[in-house]
Amino acid sequence: MASFFSLFRIRRDERIPALVALLVILVFNYLIISKFYCLFADYYRPETWRTFMRNFHMSGFDPITYDVVSTWRLGYNIIRHPLLPFFMLPLWALNQLLWWLTGVNCVQFVVGALLVFCSFWSFIFLHRILREVVGVSLAVANLLSAMFFGFAYVLVAIIVPDHFCLSLFLLLLTLYRAGIHLKGGSRFSLGEAVLLFFFTSGVTLSNGLLVLWAVFVVNGRQFFSRRFFVSLLLVSLLMLGFGVAVDAMVSDPGDKQVAEWVDARPPLWGTIVENFFGESIQLHRKHILGDVLVTRPVIVAYTWRAQYVVEAVLVALFACGVWCGRRSRFLWLSVGCMGYSVLLHLVVGFAASEVYIMACHWIYAIPIACAFLFTSFHSHETRSSSLVAHPFTGWALFVVFLAITAYLWIYHSVLLHRYLTWPLIK
Repeated sequence: MASFFSLFRIRRDERIPALVALLVILVFNYLIISKFYCLFADYYRPETWRTFMRNFHMSGFDPITYDVVSTWRLGYNIIRHPLLPFFMLPLWALNQLLWWLTGVNCVQFVVGALLVFCSFWSFIFLHRILREVVGVSLAVANLLSAMFFGFAYVLVAIIVPDHFCLSLFLLLLTLYRAGIHLKGGSRFSLGEAVLLFFFTSGVTLSNGLLVLWAVFVVNGRQFFSRRFFVSLLLVSLLMLGFGVAVDAMVSDPGDKQVAEWVDARPPLWGTIVENFFGESIQLHRKHILGDVLVTRPVIVAYTWRAQYVVEAVLVALFACGVWCGRRSRFLWLSVGCMGYSVLLHLVVGFAASEVYIMACHWIYAIPIACAFLFTSFHSHETRSSSLVAHPFTGWALFVVFLAITAYLWIYHSVLLHRYLTWPLIK
């Protein structure tokens, strides 16, 4: 088993894609920092936060992290994010030091550094999953990783001061470790399982179930051994109990309560087409990044019919990828994470009206499933199947994904650049 520190070493074949990814991540973080720098640099003015909130409209994402790292408080809903404010304490201390040294509130740079770190390593871990676990070529791994970061609510999540980018990093780390264990025939140790659960559920409690799912898929019956099961159950109960106890002592009336997130369900078909597979992947130009709690309707239609074609093609390729990889335990681990989000948001109704902001919790299943298309074609060709009669099938598939990826990046780059360079409302 690779040591912990070896996970954070850039390998030779990762250097070029990693450099490109880092540059792109830095550019988009620069855009959001430059937009609000004039407000946070002079944070002593009492109207600063009100001015910022009048201008910060990034869908349903909350900028609580800026406030927590500037003037530390619990801030988040402590039941849903039991340890997140405490994870932010080192960032708050660093910001206080920089503030004292420079006389400027550096919160955007401090939070931006965290977002850059998490998004960069999310790219690397997804890239490694595709290369090492699924087994696609370097070119295909580069392409599918680029497509993933071109998805609307992945690209937005890596720049907004919310917790979703951190969750994405932890979930992809968990999936990568699970994939390596499955490939090597090893298992999660109790220590590794507890650490992954502690940090992932500490950021978002419900995501702890995804870690338990990963450990169960990898470890099988050992998951239910007395030592393993009792230890994880105890950590789970302690995490939940801590959140409930702290919430009971200190309640922030400005934060949404869990019950308020269980919506009166919007139309299911519209939610699936326009929001779950729609807005999560492609932004709607009408009401762009609007908040359903302010002016955005829950269901918004695309202005170009071609966008439904892109969505349909991608969903069809995803479904074909699931079929091609149906014998892979790792694929079902990934699709199971997506299924959990379907159950939580579309069946139970949790945050159903803005389901797209939760995309980072499941949307990695799409490039992972699509990767099995490439491995399936390759394995058929090496066995001299009927696909040999169509030697360009793999290239055609590559071109389709290349076209989708290019479209997503051009479309979202133009929209986000315009959106993030609009003048501030004083």
